[in-house]
Amino acid sequence: MKFDFTSLLKSEIKPALGVTEVGAIALAAARAYDAVGGSLLHIQMVMNGGMYKNAFSCAIPGTEELGCEMAAALGALGGDWKLGLEVLKNINANHVAQAKALSIPIEIEVDETKDSIYIYAEVTTTKGVGLCRIEDFHANIVYVAKDDEVLFEAEKTETTAAKADIIDFEAVTVADMVDYAKNVPIEELDCIKGMIEMNCQLSAEGEKGVGLGIWKTLAAFQSKGSLGNDMIYAAQKLTCSAMDARLAGLPFAAMSIVGSGSHGILCSMPVVSYGRYMEKSEEEIIRAVALSGLITIFSKHYTGRLSALCGCVLGGGSGAASGIVLLMGGGAKEVSAAMDHMAANLTGMICDGGSTGCALKASAGVYSAYLSAMLAMEGVEIPHNFGVIGSSAEQTEKNLGRISDEGMAPMDTTIIDVMKKGL
Repeated sequence: MKFDFTSLLKSEIKPALGVTEVGAIALAAARAYDAVGGSLLHIQMVMNGGMYKNAFSCAIPGTEELGCEMAAALGALGGDWKLGLEVLKNINANHVAQAKALSIPIEIEVDETKDSIYIYAEVTTTKGVGLCRIEDFHANIVYVAKDDEVLFEAEKTETTAAKADIIDFEAVTVADMVDYAKNVPIEELDCIKGMIEMNCQLSAEGEKGVGLGIWKTLAAFQSKGSLGNDMIYAAQKLTCSAMDARLAGLPFAAMSIVGSGSHGILCSMPVVSYGRYMEKSEEEIIRAVALSGLITIFSKHYTGRLSALCGCVLGGGSGAASGIVLLMGGGAKEVSAAMDHMAANLTGMICDGGSTGCALKASAGVYSAYLSAMLAMEGVEIPHNFGVIGSSAEQTEKNLGRISDEGMAPMDTTIIDVMKKGL
Protein backbone atom coordinates (compact mmCIF):
# COMPACT_ATOMS: atom_id res chain seq x y z
CA MET A 1 0.00 0.00 0.00
CA LYS A 2 1.01 3.63 -0.51
CA PHE A 3 1.38 4.44 3.19
CA ASP A 4 2.62 2.33 6.08
CA PHE A 5 -0.50 2.78 8.19
CA THR A 6 0.21 -0.43 10.09
CA SER A 7 3.46 0.95 11.52
CA LEU A 8 1.71 4.22 12.30
CA LEU A 9 -1.01 2.48 14.31
CA LYS A 10 1.50 0.33 16.17
CA SER A 11 3.62 3.36 17.05
CA GLU A 12 0.67 5.32 18.43
CA ILE A 13 -1.35 2.65 20.26
CA LYS A 14 0.12 1.98 23.69
CA PRO A 15 -1.23 0.93 27.12
CA ALA A 16 -1.38 3.74 29.67
CA LEU A 17 -2.25 3.56 33.35
CA GLY A 18 -4.29 6.58 34.36
CA VAL A 19 -4.34 9.91 32.56
CA THR A 20 -1.21 10.05 30.42
CA GLU A 21 -0.10 13.49 31.63
CA VAL A 22 0.00 12.22 35.23
CA GLY A 23 1.90 9.19 33.96
CA ALA A 24 4.39 11.32 32.04
CA ILE A 25 5.12 13.49 35.08
CA ALA A 26 5.63 10.40 37.24
CA LEU A 27 7.81 8.87 34.52
CA ALA A 28 10.14 11.87 34.43
CA ALA A 29 10.42 11.93 38.22
CA ALA A 30 11.00 8.18 38.41
CA ARG A 31 13.76 8.28 35.79
CA ALA A 32 15.45 11.24 37.44
CA TYR A 33 15.38 9.53 40.84
CA ASP A 34 16.65 6.24 39.39
CA ALA A 35 19.68 8.08 38.03
CA VAL A 36 20.83 9.04 41.52
CA GLY A 37 19.06 7.06 44.30
CA GLY A 38 19.24 8.05 47.96
CA SER A 39 16.78 9.86 50.22
CA LEU A 40 14.65 12.62 48.71
CA LEU A 41 15.51 16.22 49.56
CA HIS A 42 13.84 18.26 46.81
CA ILE A 43 11.80 17.74 43.64
CA GLN A 44 11.49 20.36 40.93
CA MET A 45 9.33 19.85 37.85
CA VAL A 46 9.07 22.22 34.88
CA MET A 47 6.50 21.51 32.17
CA ASN A 48 4.56 23.06 29.31
CA GLY A 49 1.16 24.52 30.06
CA GLY A 50 -0.87 21.74 28.45
CA MET A 51 0.88 19.11 30.55
CA TYR A 52 0.23 21.06 33.77
CA LYS A 53 -3.41 21.71 32.84
CA ASN A 54 -4.20 18.11 31.94
CA ALA A 55 -2.63 16.70 35.11
CA PHE A 56 -3.93 19.36 37.51
CA SER A 57 -7.16 17.60 38.52
CA CYS A 58 -6.21 14.06 37.50
CA ALA A 59 -6.65 11.08 39.75
CA ILE A 60 -3.49 9.08 40.37
CA PRO A 61 -4.23 5.46 39.37
CA GLY A 62 -4.61 3.08 42.29
CA THR A 63 -4.89 5.91 44.82
CA GLU A 64 -7.32 8.58 45.94
CA GLU A 65 -4.79 11.33 45.22
CA LEU A 66 -4.76 14.02 42.54
CA GLY A 67 -2.45 16.27 40.62
CA CYS A 68 1.05 17.14 39.51
CA GLU A 69 2.79 17.22 42.91
CA MET A 70 1.53 13.80 43.97
CA ALA A 71 2.37 12.31 40.56
CA ALA A 72 5.94 13.58 40.88
CA ALA A 73 6.28 12.36 44.47
CA LEU A 74 4.93 8.89 43.73
CA GLY A 75 7.05 8.61 40.62
CA ALA A 76 10.18 9.34 42.63
CA LEU A 77 9.20 7.15 45.58
CA GLY A 78 8.00 4.02 43.84
CA GLY A 79 7.68 4.49 40.11
CA ASP A 80 9.25 2.06 37.65
CA TRP A 81 10.32 4.14 34.66
CA LYS A 82 10.99 1.00 32.60
CA LEU A 83 7.20 0.51 32.42
CA GLY A 84 6.77 3.72 30.44
CA LEU A 85 3.31 5.24 30.93
CA GLU A 86 2.45 2.38 33.28
CA VAL A 87 5.17 3.76 35.58
CA LEU A 88 2.85 3.76 38.62
CA LYS A 89 1.65 0.19 38.14
CA ASN A 90 3.31 -1.08 41.33
CA ILE A 91 2.40 1.86 43.60
CA ASN A 92 0.74 0.78 46.86
CA ALA A 93 -0.67 2.30 50.05
CA ASN A 94 2.78 2.51 51.62
CA HIS A 95 4.04 4.70 48.77
CA VAL A 96 1.02 6.98 49.16
CA ALA A 97 1.62 7.27 52.90
CA GLN A 98 5.28 8.10 52.28
CA ALA A 99 4.33 10.72 49.70
CA LYS A 100 1.88 12.38 52.09
CA ALA A 101 4.49 12.37 54.84
CA LEU A 102 7.15 14.07 52.71
CA SER A 103 8.26 17.39 54.17
CA ILE A 104 10.51 18.29 51.25
CA PRO A 105 9.81 21.08 48.74
CA ILE A 106 8.02 19.90 45.56
CA GLU A 107 8.03 22.74 43.05
CA ILE A 108 5.90 22.71 39.91
CA GLU A 109 6.59 25.36 37.29
CA VAL A 110 5.00 26.11 33.92
CA ASP A 111 7.27 27.07 31.04
CA GLU A 112 5.07 29.22 28.82
CA THR A 113 7.66 29.20 26.03
CA LYS A 114 7.08 25.49 25.39
CA ASP A 115 4.26 24.75 22.94
CA SER A 116 4.69 20.99 22.67
CA ILE A 117 5.05 18.30 25.33
CA TYR A 118 7.89 19.14 27.70
CA ILE A 119 8.78 17.91 31.20
CA TYR A 120 12.00 18.59 33.07
CA ALA A 121 12.50 16.74 36.35
CA GLU A 122 15.23 17.60 38.84
CA VAL A 123 15.32 15.26 41.85
CA THR A 124 17.79 16.13 44.61
CA THR A 125 18.70 13.42 47.12
CA THR A 126 21.37 12.63 49.68
CA LYS A 127 23.39 11.12 46.83
CA GLY A 128 23.24 13.98 44.36
CA VAL A 129 20.95 15.38 41.66
CA GLY A 130 19.12 13.29 39.08
CA LEU A 131 17.83 14.95 35.93
CA CYS A 132 15.39 13.81 33.25
CA ARG A 133 13.82 15.56 30.29
CA ILE A 134 10.84 14.41 28.20
CA GLU A 135 9.96 16.11 24.92
CA ASP A 136 7.42 15.85 22.07
CA PHE A 137 5.76 12.61 23.17
CA HIS A 138 4.52 11.58 26.62
CA ALA A 139 7.07 8.80 27.16
CA ASN A 140 9.89 10.20 25.02
CA ILE A 141 12.83 10.54 27.41
CA VAL A 142 15.54 12.53 25.62
CA TYR A 143 17.96 13.35 28.45
CA VAL A 144 19.09 11.75 31.72
CA ALA A 145 21.94 12.88 33.96
CA LYS A 146 23.42 12.41 37.41
CA ASP A 147 24.97 15.64 38.64
CA ASP A 148 27.25 16.68 35.75
CA GLU A 149 27.44 13.21 34.20
CA VAL A 150 25.17 12.67 31.18
CA LEU A 151 23.81 9.13 31.28
CA PHE A 152 21.63 9.32 28.18
CA GLU A 153 20.95 11.89 25.51
CA ALA A 154 18.96 11.66 22.28
CA GLU A 155 18.82 14.28 19.59
CA LYS A 156 15.34 15.81 19.68
CA THR A 157 15.26 16.43 15.95
CA GLU A 158 16.12 12.83 15.15
CA THR A 159 13.54 11.46 17.59
CA THR A 160 10.80 13.64 16.18
CA ALA A 161 11.76 12.96 12.59
CA ALA A 162 11.87 9.21 13.12
CA LYS A 163 8.21 9.22 14.12
CA ALA A 164 7.08 11.79 11.58
CA ASP A 165 8.74 9.93 8.71
CA ILE A 166 6.33 7.02 9.09
CA ILE A 167 3.66 8.98 7.21
CA ASP A 168 3.57 12.08 5.01
CA PHE A 169 0.34 13.47 6.42
CA GLU A 170 0.15 16.19 3.79
CA ALA A 171 -0.19 13.49 1.13
CA VAL A 172 -2.69 11.29 2.99
CA THR A 173 -6.37 11.34 1.98
CA VAL A 174 -9.47 9.99 3.68
CA ALA A 175 -9.80 7.58 0.76
CA ASP A 176 -6.32 6.19 1.51
CA MET A 177 -7.29 5.45 5.11
CA VAL A 178 -10.63 3.89 4.16
CA ASP A 179 -8.94 1.69 1.54
CA TYR A 180 -6.40 0.52 4.10
CA ALA A 181 -9.04 -0.31 6.69
CA LYS A 182 -11.02 -2.34 4.18
CA ASN A 183 -8.14 -4.26 2.64
CA VAL A 184 -5.21 -4.60 5.05
CA PRO A 185 -4.52 -8.22 6.03
CA ILE A 186 -6.37 -8.68 9.30
CA GLU A 187 -3.31 -10.18 11.02
CA GLU A 188 -1.66 -6.75 10.78
CA LEU A 189 -4.29 -5.33 13.12
CA ASP A 190 -3.41 -7.20 16.31
CA CYS A 191 -2.82 -3.86 18.04
CA ILE A 192 -6.43 -2.91 17.29
CA LYS A 193 -7.67 -6.20 18.71
CA GLY A 194 -5.63 -5.49 21.84
CA MET A 195 -7.10 -1.99 22.07
CA ILE A 196 -10.64 -3.35 21.93
CA GLU A 197 -9.97 -5.98 24.58
CA MET A 198 -8.20 -3.65 27.02
CA ASN A 199 -10.70 -0.81 26.75
CA CYS A 200 -13.67 -3.17 27.08
CA GLN A 201 -12.11 -4.59 30.25
CA LEU A 202 -11.68 -1.06 31.57
CA SER A 203 -15.32 -0.31 30.77
CA ALA A 204 -16.44 -3.39 32.72
CA GLU A 205 -14.57 -2.09 35.77
CA GLY A 206 -16.10 1.36 35.42
CA GLU A 207 -19.57 -0.10 35.10
CA LYS A 208 -19.27 -1.31 38.70
CA GLY A 209 -19.67 2.28 39.83
CA VAL A 210 -17.02 5.01 39.89
CA GLY A 211 -16.71 8.59 38.72
CA LEU A 212 -19.87 10.29 37.51
CA GLY A 213 -21.57 7.00 36.72
CA ILE A 214 -23.22 8.51 33.65
CA TRP A 215 -24.62 5.22 32.43
CA LYS A 216 -26.43 4.64 35.74
CA THR A 217 -28.25 7.94 35.40
CA LEU A 218 -29.16 7.09 31.82
CA ALA A 219 -30.32 3.65 32.97
CA ALA A 220 -32.49 5.21 35.67
CA PHE A 221 -34.33 7.33 33.13
CA GLN A 222 -34.41 4.47 30.62
CA SER A 223 -36.18 2.32 33.20
CA LYS A 224 -38.83 5.03 33.55
CA GLY A 225 -39.48 4.97 29.83
CA SER A 226 -37.94 8.40 29.27
CA LEU A 227 -35.05 7.03 27.21
CA GLY A 228 -34.87 4.21 24.73
CA ASN A 229 -32.61 1.18 25.02
CA ASP A 230 -31.06 1.94 21.65
CA MET A 231 -27.66 1.89 19.97
CA ILE A 232 -26.65 5.31 21.30
CA TYR A 233 -27.58 4.36 24.86
CA ALA A 234 -25.46 1.20 24.51
CA ALA A 235 -22.52 3.19 23.15
CA GLN A 236 -22.65 5.79 25.91
CA LYS A 237 -22.76 3.03 28.52
CA LEU A 238 -19.70 1.26 27.12
CA THR A 239 -17.74 4.45 26.45
CA CYS A 240 -18.56 6.48 29.56
CA SER A 241 -17.96 3.53 31.88
CA ALA A 242 -14.43 3.22 30.51
CA MET A 243 -13.91 6.96 30.87
CA ASP A 244 -15.22 6.92 34.45
CA ALA A 245 -12.83 4.09 35.35
CA ARG A 246 -9.83 5.82 33.85
CA LEU A 247 -10.52 9.28 35.22
CA ALA A 248 -11.42 8.01 38.69
CA GLY A 249 -7.95 6.46 38.92
CA LEU A 250 -8.81 2.77 38.93
CA PRO A 251 -5.62 0.67 38.66
CA PHE A 252 -6.40 -0.65 35.18
CA ALA A 253 -4.75 0.45 31.97
CA ALA A 254 -6.46 2.02 28.98
CA MET A 255 -5.14 1.50 25.47
CA SER A 256 -4.14 4.99 24.43
CA ILE A 257 -3.69 6.55 21.03
CA VAL A 258 -1.64 9.68 20.27
CA GLY A 259 -0.61 9.62 23.92
CA SER A 260 -4.13 9.75 25.36
CA GLY A 261 -6.22 7.04 26.97
CA SER A 262 -9.35 9.15 26.56
CA HIS A 263 -8.72 9.39 22.82
CA GLY A 264 -8.17 5.64 22.73
CA ILE A 265 -11.45 5.01 24.53
CA LEU A 266 -13.51 7.39 22.42
CA CYS A 267 -12.09 6.24 19.09
CA SER A 268 -12.74 2.58 19.91
CA MET A 269 -15.69 2.03 22.26
CA PRO A 270 -18.51 3.73 20.27
CA VAL A 271 -17.44 1.77 17.18
CA VAL A 272 -17.25 -1.53 19.05
CA SER A 273 -20.65 -0.86 20.61
CA TYR A 274 -22.29 -0.19 17.25
CA GLY A 275 -20.66 -3.24 15.69
CA ARG A 276 -21.89 -5.51 18.47
CA TYR A 277 -25.32 -3.91 18.54
CA MET A 278 -25.70 -4.60 14.81
CA GLU A 279 -24.13 -8.07 15.15
CA LYS A 280 -21.18 -7.34 12.87
CA SER A 281 -18.30 -9.80 12.72
CA GLU A 282 -15.18 -9.36 14.83
CA GLU A 283 -13.16 -8.67 11.69
CA GLU A 284 -15.55 -5.94 10.56
CA ILE A 285 -15.34 -4.30 13.98
CA ILE A 286 -11.54 -4.47 14.06
CA ARG A 287 -11.31 -2.88 10.60
CA ALA A 288 -13.71 -0.12 11.61
CA VAL A 289 -11.72 0.66 14.77
CA ALA A 290 -8.54 0.71 12.66
CA LEU A 291 -10.08 3.40 10.47
CA SER A 292 -11.19 5.29 13.57
CA GLY A 293 -7.64 5.14 14.91
CA LEU A 294 -6.18 6.49 11.69
CA ILE A 295 -8.65 9.37 11.49
CA THR A 296 -7.89 10.20 15.13
CA ILE A 297 -4.15 10.26 14.46
CA PHE A 298 -4.69 12.33 11.31
CA SER A 299 -6.79 14.88 13.20
CA LYS A 300 -4.36 15.12 16.11
CA HIS A 301 -1.45 15.63 13.74
CA TYR A 302 -2.91 19.07 13.02
CA THR A 303 -4.50 20.06 16.34
CA GLY A 304 -1.56 18.85 18.45
CA ARG A 305 -1.28 16.24 21.20
CA LEU A 306 -2.13 18.77 23.90
CA SER A 307 -4.28 21.71 22.92
CA ALA A 308 -6.92 24.14 24.09
CA LEU A 309 -9.46 22.19 22.02
CA CYS A 310 -10.90 18.97 23.43
CA GLY A 311 -9.12 16.45 21.24
CA CYS A 312 -11.02 13.60 22.86
CA VAL A 313 -14.27 14.57 21.12
CA LEU A 314 -12.83 16.21 18.01
CA GLY A 315 -10.06 13.69 17.32
CA GLY A 316 -11.38 10.51 18.90
CA GLY A 317 -14.99 11.43 18.13
CA SER A 318 -14.25 12.09 14.46
CA GLY A 319 -12.52 8.74 14.35
CA ALA A 320 -15.52 7.05 15.96
CA ALA A 321 -17.93 8.66 13.48
CA SER A 322 -15.75 7.40 10.64
CA GLY A 323 -15.59 3.85 12.01
CA ILE A 324 -19.36 3.77 12.49
CA VAL A 325 -19.83 4.94 8.89
CA LEU A 326 -17.65 2.06 7.69
CA LEU A 327 -19.78 -0.43 9.64
CA MET A 328 -22.89 1.16 8.14
CA GLY A 329 -21.54 0.42 4.67
CA GLY A 330 -20.25 3.88 3.82
CA GLY A 331 -17.09 4.80 1.99
CA ALA A 332 -14.68 7.73 1.77
CA LYS A 333 -17.42 10.18 0.71
CA GLU A 334 -19.56 9.42 3.76
CA VAL A 335 -16.56 9.32 6.11
CA SER A 336 -15.53 12.78 4.90
CA ALA A 337 -19.05 14.10 5.47
CA ALA A 338 -19.12 12.65 9.00
CA MET A 339 -15.77 14.29 9.82
CA ASP A 340 -17.12 17.65 8.65
CA HIS A 341 -20.26 17.18 10.77
CA MET A 342 -18.12 16.59 13.86
CA ALA A 343 -16.10 19.73 13.17
CA ALA A 344 -19.22 21.83 12.60
CA ASN A 345 -20.78 20.53 15.82
CA LEU A 346 -18.05 20.42 18.47
CA THR A 347 -15.30 22.82 17.41
CA GLY A 348 -14.81 25.20 20.30
CA MET A 349 -15.24 22.66 23.09
CA ILE A 350 -12.32 23.51 25.35
CA CYS A 351 -9.98 21.16 27.16
CA ASP A 352 -9.79 22.16 30.84
CA GLY A 353 -7.57 19.26 31.79
CA GLY A 354 -8.14 15.64 32.66
CA SER A 355 -10.81 15.15 35.31
CA THR A 356 -13.98 13.21 36.03
CA GLY A 357 -15.82 15.81 33.94
CA CYS A 358 -14.17 14.44 30.79
CA ALA A 359 -16.75 11.67 30.84
CA LEU A 360 -19.41 14.31 30.15
CA LYS A 361 -17.50 15.51 27.10
CA ALA A 362 -17.13 11.89 25.99
CA SER A 363 -20.89 11.39 26.26
CA ALA A 364 -21.43 14.41 24.02
CA GLY A 365 -18.80 13.04 21.64
CA VAL A 366 -20.54 9.68 21.41
CA TYR A 367 -23.89 11.26 20.55
CA SER A 368 -22.30 13.57 18.00
CA ALA A 369 -20.38 10.70 16.39
CA TYR A 370 -23.56 8.69 15.90
CA LEU A 371 -25.50 11.70 14.61
CA SER A 372 -22.66 12.61 12.24
CA ALA A 373 -22.52 9.06 10.89
CA MET A 374 -26.30 8.84 10.41
CA LEU A 375 -26.45 12.19 8.62
CA ALA A 376 -23.60 11.14 6.33
CA MET A 377 -25.29 7.85 5.47
CA GLU A 378 -28.48 9.76 4.61
CA GLY A 379 -26.51 11.83 2.12
CA VAL A 380 -26.48 14.97 4.23
CA GLU A 381 -23.34 17.06 3.80
CA ILE A 382 -22.33 20.48 5.08
CA PRO A 383 -21.37 22.63 2.07
CA HIS A 384 -17.65 23.23 1.59
CA ASN A 385 -16.10 26.43 2.94
CA PHE A 386 -18.88 27.04 5.45
CA GLY A 387 -17.43 28.37 8.71
CA VAL A 388 -14.56 26.11 9.77
CA ILE A 389 -15.45 23.51 7.11
CA GLY A 390 -12.83 23.48 4.39
CA SER A 391 -12.81 22.49 0.75
CA SER A 392 -12.38 18.87 1.85
CA ALA A 393 -12.42 16.85 5.07
CA GLU A 394 -8.62 16.86 5.00
CA GLN A 395 -8.63 20.67 4.80
CA THR A 396 -11.18 20.85 7.62
CA GLU A 397 -8.72 19.05 9.91
CA LYS A 398 -6.00 21.50 8.89
CA ASN A 399 -8.38 24.37 9.68
CA LEU A 400 -8.96 22.89 13.14
CA GLY A 401 -5.21 22.88 13.60
CA ARG A 402 -5.08 26.60 12.88
CA ILE A 403 -7.94 27.25 15.29
CA SER A 404 -6.15 25.25 17.97
CA ASP A 405 -2.70 26.77 17.41
CA GLU A 406 -3.56 30.36 16.50
CA GLY A 407 -7.11 31.07 17.55
CA MET A 408 -7.21 29.39 20.95
CA ALA A 409 -3.59 29.72 22.05
CA PRO A 410 -4.45 32.22 24.83
CA MET A 411 -7.11 29.84 26.18
CA ASP A 412 -4.65 27.54 27.95
CA THR A 413 -3.03 30.50 29.70
CA THR A 414 -6.41 31.62 31.02
CA ILE A 415 -7.41 28.11 32.12
CA ILE A 416 -4.10 27.59 33.93
CA ASP A 417 -4.48 30.95 35.68
CA VAL A 418 -7.96 29.93 36.85
CA MET A 419 -6.55 26.62 38.16
CA LYS A 420 -3.68 28.27 40.02
CA LYS A 421 -5.91 30.84 41.71
CA GLY A 422 -8.42 28.18 42.76
CA LEU A 423 -11.32 30.63 42.73
